[in-house]
Amino acid sequence: MESQVRVDFPLTTATIARLVPGQEIFEAVKSLAARTSSGRLAILSGLGSLTDVVFRNLKPRIARPVSLEKTAPFEGPGPYELLSVQGNVLPMDQEQVVHIHVTLGTPSGEVIGGHLFAAKVFTTTELICVELPLKSLFRERSPVTGLTEIVWRD
Repeated sequence: MESQVRVDFPLTTATIARLVPGQEIFEAVKSLAARTSSGRLAILSGLGSLTDVVFRNLKPRIARPVSLEKTAPFEGPGPYELLSVQGNVLPMDQEQVVHIHVTLGTPSGEVIGGHLFAAKVFTTTELICVELPLKSLFRERSPVTGLTEIVWRD
C-alpha cells in the first residue's frame, strides 16, 4: 500500500455553522456539504455539547483488515462537552459518507472519544468547515485496512 499526497489545491470557501439543540450531527454535516459546489467538505474544528453519543474505537491487538467486530462500542446519553471534532464528507458509491472523530469531556472531567457514529446537539455545536474543491476526491474501501479511505482519481 502506497501513500498518496495531493497538496496543490486552494481552500477558499469556509463555512461557520451553529447547530441547535436536538439537531443530529450527521444530517447537519451532510446538509453543509450539499451547499458546496463540490459536495465535499472538511470539518476543521468544532466545539459545543452533545447527547445520545455513539462512537467506536479499535479493540486491542487486532489484525487488519478492520471490521465492526474488531471495534469496541461506546454509547452514552450525555450530555458531554464537545472538546474537538474533525472529519470530512466525501462521496462513495453515489452516497455521501460522513467520517467524524470527536474528543468529549465527561461530567467528571475525563476525556473520551473515537470514531463517531451518532450524536445530537445538547446546547449548541459550532463547526468551522471548508469545502474540498476537488471533484476527484472519493472514498473507497481498502482491501488492506478494511476501512473506507480517501482516494482521488485525476
